[in-house]
Amino acid sequence: MADKKRKEKRRHTLSSMQEVTYSHEFRAADRAGGFANKKRDQ
Repeated sequence: MADKKRKEKRRHTLSSMQEVTYSHEFRAADRAGGFANKKRDQ
């Protein structure tokens, strides 16, 4: 049972490379959608 939990956890964890790629893509998508860093502008 503990083994199954460990596998599930690993599946949901992104590698740091994926995280960087995703954060970059989401940022670009936000900018395109007009949601450019409003928090930073304040």
